Amino acid sequence: MLKNYIKIAWRNLLKNKVYFTINVLGLSIALTASFVMLLWVYDEYKMDKFHANNDRLYQVKRTIPLEDGVLDVYESTPYPILKYGQEQLPEIEKYITLGRSFEDNLRVDNEDFRASGTFTNADFFGSFSFPVLIGDISQLDKKPDAIVISESLAHKFWGDSWMEKAIGGSVEILDIDGTYTVEAVFKDFPKNSSIQNDFYYSFEGYLQKNDWLLDWGNGGLQGAFLLKEGVDPEVVETKLQNLFQDNIEGEQKEGCFLQQFSSNYLYGKYDEKAEISGGRIEYVRIFTIAAIFLLIISCINFVNLSTAYATKRSAEIGVRKVNGAGKSTLIGQFLMETAMVTSISFGIAYFLAWLLLPRVNSFVDKDLDVGITHPGIWLCITGVFLITTLLSGFYPSVVISSFKPIEALKGKTQEKSKTISLRKGLVVLQFGLAILLIVAAIIVRQQVNFINEKDLGIAKDHIVSTHQDRRLTEKYEVLRNELIASKTIEDVTLAGPFPLDMGASSSGVVWPGKTNDQQNLEFSLLWTAHNFPEVFEIPLAAGRYYPEGTADTLNIVVNEKAIEIMGIQDPVGKSIQVWGKQRQIIGVLKDFHNRSLYEPIQPAVFFLAPNNAGTMFVKLKAGATKEAIAFMQTTFEKVLPDLPLHLDFVDEDYAANYRSEMLTGSLTYYFAIISIVISCLGLFGLATFMAKQRKKEIGIRKVLGASVESITKLISIDFLKLVGLSILIASPLAYYLMNLWLEDFAYRINVNWWVFGLAGVLTVLIAIMTIGFQSIRAARANPVNSLRTE
Repeated sequence: MLKNYIKIAWRNLLKNKVYFTINVLGLSIALTASFVMLLWVYDEYKMDKFHANNDRLYQVKRTIPLEDGVLDVYESTPYPILKYGQEQLPEIEKYITLGRSFEDNLRVDNEDFRASGTFTNADFFGSFSFPVLIGDISQLDKKPDAIVISESLAHKFWGDSWMEKAIGGSVEILDIDGTYTVEAVFKDFPKNSSIQNDFYYSFEGYLQKNDWLLDWGNGGLQGAFLLKEGVDPEVVETKLQNLFQDNIEGEQKEGCFLQQFSSNYLYGKYDEKAEISGGRIEYVRIFTIAAIFLLIISCINFVNLSTAYATKRSAEIGVRKVNGAGKSTLIGQFLMETAMVTSISFGIAYFLAWLLLPRVNSFVDKDLDVGITHPGIWLCITGVFLITTLLSGFYPSVVISSFKPIEALKGKTQEKSKTISLRKGLVVLQFGLAILLIVAAIIVRQQVNFINEKDLGIAKDHIVSTHQDRRLTEKYEVLRNELIASKTIEDVTLAGPFPLDMGASSSGVVWPGKTNDQQNLEFSLLWTAHNFPEVFEIPLAAGRYYPEGTADTLNIVVNEKAIEIMGIQDPVGKSIQVWGKQRQIIGVLKDFHNRSLYEPIQPAVFFLAPNNAGTMFVKLKAGATKEAIAFMQTTFEKVLPDLPLHLDFVDEDYAANYRSEMLTGSLTYYFAIISIVISCLGLFGLATFMAKQRKKEIGIRKVLGASVESITKLISIDFLKLVGLSILIASPLAYYLMNLWLEDFAYRINVNWWVFGLAGVLTVLIAIMTIGFQSIRAARANPVNSLRTE
């Protein structure tokens, strides 16, 4: 029986080549895009879930109460809550210190390497599933100068003989000016880990040099707990909250909460009550929905063409019914045809996905794989195959199997009105989804362009940065004078942290009239040199900046937002307290975007502290980037021969903060193109069928004098009405959804009416070209050939 089904199915498909080609082509394109996108989604969901203790690993996060009951969430947490939490709460098995990752220059045997790392304790490796290959990881807690490194980094240092040379080897971390002894080598972290570091040095050693971490009010690191088996994390969270608030001062007390470590990657955004409100999961949902949309659009093609071509098979169905074929047999036969089309499409899509993946991996910065050994991949493929087959084949099979044998054998079978209505509805849905994607592509691209082109109030182009360590600080004046002597370099300054993302903050700013609700209000902090505003082109709103050649610890400079919050009139000359010390405001900088565009501009305090800035910024002459960098390299080799030069471009660092938005914009653009192509394939197939079905009518009209233009209009108008209806339905939905997405940005574009007009015009033009080809071809056909069979 199965063999017979397959034979008949194959013959029927070959008999209707247009129908077969359109379905396979549309489904293959949709499946290829869906495969690739669902691989990305699957990879995102897998992130950090491979740890054996996944269900017991919880990161500690801090909440700071602001005005009107708003809670601000911070990744950082005080070290004492980790230490005393583990000591005093029996539910906690281990605590883990998570330092902020940074890139550093490492030196081994007088050779320099660049790698990322941070500090941690031994329980980091005891809690997370990061295998140690050789050595004693516990030395991280016992020796202040201990360091552990990755397998790949050990191979860079000592080549193939790293296993013999690594343990006991000496590694100098140039930027923090420390020499460490390798105590263990760990296996490279897998790609599906959000943590990616090549070295870890002793937290105990870091703590000895930074005893301010022992203060309950400082959040200088990140941390996590490994809870004991069977422990309720909510109970632990309550106890931690009480412990924290018992040890901190102030009426508006900070708080803390626990979040499962593996959920932090996807769920990293919080509302005003410190409840999870989104994160990367939003992009995962967007791409999942887009992949589903493409599959639905391609399935609609299948349903529409199958029901349209069903009447051509009426005689076949009549004969089969007269010979005893039941409804279930006919449904099975048609589902077999659908399964064959789906199987062929799957094979083509799998091959195309395999070809495209190298470029896709480069585009999304991942290591996606269509390897057949992954159970998750097979589960996804099987699920999509079954859903696609059922979506595409079930309704057409019911329609075909419902033909009455007598009418079918007489050739009088006609489509039911509800089938025609359904097909029209599906065309509307199909083009509605396509329009939704087109609008989304345009608006996301506009927002990305807005981010890139927005006047931030601070210069970011033609500026490069390099890390400022002790040696650079000692030779800074010499180095700066050498650099600005070049015609390719405009100026050099020091500042830190990154001015476009001032991560350091403090609530230790006090001013006359500060209310209780403002006690925990955080001010962003920046340590700078005297010429910071000039290099970054930030104008003064009032007063002056710190003069050159001074070590000003009595005065302070703030931004306009800080003055607005403090409510100080004529601020220059007025005094405020910073960390308990009285300082006089000597200048007010114009506001610039010191955080991401997801957040409003923050109040900020600027210190004159060039030795503590952390980063040197060099402003290059426009159009002379290559020459300037070459000169910098030569100058560093002359002034600081032992310090390898590593440069980052400020504009590229800024753009990297919006990689997800740029990726979304590009992928939505591609999805929109694919969706309209698939929709037009279906429209082409329907127009071809309608032209054949009305062949004799067109012939008669031509004999009676109808023009090509009138016949083309006759065939096209019904389809264009459906496309117009889809525009009317999809536009308000697209407006609502895109405004919902844009709400996450503190600074955003406005959704303009012309976007929907443009999407509609594009769709109509493409539809006209698609339908018009077949309509004109039918209208120009010789009526003699059309009427010959009458």
